[in-house]
Amino acid sequence: MEENIQTLDRLYKDHHGVVVNVIGYDRIGQRVIYRRTGYEWECAAPLIIFRARFRRIDK
Repeated sequence: MEENIQTLDRLYKDHHGVVVNVIGYDRIGQRVIYRRTGYEWECAAPLIIFRARFRRIDK
């Protein structure tokens, strides 16, 4: 990941109840990078949308 992306390892649940693994936060672009189980590619969402659709859960 690039210098402006903070590496993370946190679990969140989306508004459908699906658990995702947040792997990074882009401080400059203010977007969250995450992985869905079984999905080949990384996903990204603007911070404001991510906060509205996801809730953090404990590991």
